[in-house]
Amino acid sequence: MKKLYFLFLIGAAAWGCGDKDRFMITSIPTEPVINANIKVLIKDNSLLHVRLDSNAGIRGITTNNYFQTTDQFKNFTYNAYSLPNTKITPFSYNGNTITVASGTDLAPVVHFSKDHGTTWSSVAPVAFSPAINTTGFYATELVYASYINSNYVMLAYQQKAETTADSRKFYKLDLTSQEAIRISYFDDAFQPVNIQFADDSTGYMLLYKNSSYSTFISKTRDTGRTWSEPKAIDNRVITGLQLGNKGNICAIEEFGNVYISPDSGKTWKKPAADLKLTFAHMVNQHIVYGLTKESLMKSTDTGVTWNTVSNEGYEYLNMKKLHFQDDQNGLMYGDQKLYLTADGGMTWKTLLYPYSYVVE
Repeated sequence: MKKLYFLFLIGAAAWGCGDKDRFMITSIPTEPVINANIKVLIKDNSLLHVRLDSNAGIRGITTNNYFQTTDQFKNFTYNAYSLPNTKITPFSYNGNTITVASGTDLAPVVHFSKDHGTTWSSVAPVAFSPAINTTGFYATELVYASYINSNYVMLAYQQKAETTADSRKFYKLDLTSQEAIRISYFDDAFQPVNIQFADDSTGYMLLYKNSSYSTFISKTRDTGRTWSEPKAIDNRVITGLQLGNKGNICAIEEFGNVYISPDSGKTWKKPAADLKLTFAHMVNQHIVYGLTKESLMKSTDTGVTWNTVSNEGYEYLNMKKLHFQDDQNGLMYGDQKLYLTADGGMTWKTLLYPYSYVVE
């Protein structure tokens, strides 16, 4: 009798499970939380830069791959790429372009992508004109490589003097002839830390002056031939630089404050109180989002005052970067994790995560 009752239960379970993706008793979907195929993007990998181009259009690069999806990783495409480990400049991101240099300071190799990392090209200068003179300097460093346009990349050098003033030199690398031509130089105490070009001729440079413990900004209108007199932003070490539309500029202090200029660097809006932001992203002249180790912050008055959007339920401590397409739709990510919001950061949806069933 017990055997017959057991067979009856089995038959009832089989008859009730017309939807093979569900258990009859719990009615819990057996479909994984995220597509297990994303293993190729996260296992032994790390997210470097991700953009949200529409409510669903996402593209980015990891340490090993370029990727793109239009349906939140239900389906996605990717290409593997390989860059040398001897990177001597930070990655420079500006719109669709990515630039970085490897090799040595005096014999660099410039790697650049014009399609957000899908394909890469590499150029090694065959000559510097004039040659970089190291006499009288105890250090010569290529501190930044910035993409100008499809023809040129700007190379910014910093030289530390043994007795007289330090020197900063700017070479424009012709990507066709592979010749680097010096277009300007300055013998002073300013150190270039970041350069971004808004178009073929207009660019901005962050400069740090150790004697005053301050960061300054300078502007060029002729692709680096001349630069404006450096203008102080604040007595801080500011290394992050984001260019927006219509002359909006965002300068970001590492683990600190964010500064917004609505007029191409002439004036700056400073926060009313000190912040400890680990990253910030300017949506427009008025709206800025920022990450702390505990929360997501938002400013709606050009970075002067900030309010907490969310500080519970999300691992903000491990998030490295933000990218918002508009006031409501954005991404935050770090290491192997990527989250999406459609309500201004109040709630987040998991898109990439190193679940055990994915990475093992």
